[in-house]
This record gives sequence, C-alpha cells and structure tokens, in this order.
Amino acid sequence: LALFLTASLLLTMVPGAAFGQDPGLEPPAYDESYYATLDYYGGVTESSVVKSYRLNGAGGSIVDYGSYDDIINMTDFTSPAIGGDNVTFTFADQAPDRFYFEGKTTAPFELLPWKLDVSYKLNGVPAKAEELAGEKGLVEIIIDAMPNPDAPEYYRNNLVLQAATVLDNDKILSVEAPGAQVQTLGNIKAVLFMAFPGEEQHFTLRIGSDDFSFAGMTFLMVPA
Repeated sequence: LALFLTASLLLTMVPGAAFGQDPGLEPPAYDESYYATLDYYGGVTESSVVKSYRLNGAGGSIVDYGSYDDIINMTDFTSPAIGGDNVTFTFADQAPDRFYFEGKTTAPFELLPWKLDVSYKLNGVPAKAEELAGEKGLVEIIIDAMPNPDAPEYYRNNLVLQAATVLDNDKILSVEAPGAQVQTLGNIKAVLFMAFPGEEQHFTLRIGSDDFSFAGMTFLMVPA
C-alpha cells in the first residue's frame, strides 16, 4: 500500500474586503481559512487562502485586500482585476448570494503560531518516511510542535493546535498515543492530540503493523 503522510493545516484568519452596500440591507459577512499541504517532515509544499463571502445584496463588485500568487474563482466566470495588494471582482450580472475564491500563497505559513517538525523511527531506529511503506514492526511518528515567536499576538494567545488521524483496526496490530484522546468507532480508531495557546508539545504516535500504511495527519489551528 502507498504511504501518505501529507498533512493539512486549517487556520481561521481575520480578513479584509470592501463592498458597495445599500444602507437598508444587512451588511455583508465573510470569512477566510488558510490551507497548507505539508511534506513528510512538516515543510510546506503548497498553500492557499480560501475566502467565502455572503453578500446580502451588496453592490456589483468586491474589493479584496491581499497579495496572491494565483487566483481561482470558485463560484462563476468573473475574472479578477489585480492591482497591487488588492483584487476586484466586478459582476456583469447580479452578484451571487455567496461568492468563493481561492488565492494561492505560502506567505501565511511563516505566521502560524506553531512550527511543526515531524520525524520517524522503525523499531526504535530513526527512519526516512519514504522508506516506511509496507514495513513490519513498530513505526513511531514524532511531531514536535514549537511556538512561533514571530506569529501575530492574537494567533499566539488565542489559537489551539489539534493533530488528528484515523486508523483502520483491521490493518494494524497495535496503537499507542501517549497524552492523546483515542476513540474506537467500529473498526476505526481515532486519535486526537491537542496543544493550548503558546504551549510547546511533542506528540508520539506508535503503530504496530505487518504491512505499514498511513493516511496522514490533519492539523488544525483554530480559536479555542
């Protein structure tokens, strides 16, 4: 079986945008999330911000403030007009009730409130992730979550870190996850680690198998 150790980061962030608005209508509302795909060791390979707008009858355009490497309209065929640090979507017809777009950028990765470093052992011996697929024995996945002093103060003081995965009980011999919440759901075992704002943590997941495979970890950094 193939070995998949890519991870996802979800970070709820504070957005910026401007709208044309009828004062008699409810103000527009929107949010954004930052997603990153990581390599086996915690380094970013690609990432983007996805923004979701509920326009509530706002005018025919949106001005979003942000700098992106690439922009993907996820709602319709309206092309963005890019000018410096802002992006404008002007709708030819009536603006949609909900509008989504993705902005490719790795810049927020350096502002995350934790830096993640992932390493591996096979039967107690340091190993490369790329060489673990199909191995027999005890695989250890060690995640070092270190607070990032360069992250914005709000993120450092208000976001919690969750690290989660699910395992198929029919395909493993054992699982150990010291300090984690472990739940069995039928033939699925769910593992959840957590770190509180500003907290340094070192998570270890040990999986015994005679044919090792792994679906990956999902990391979430979200308001407490």
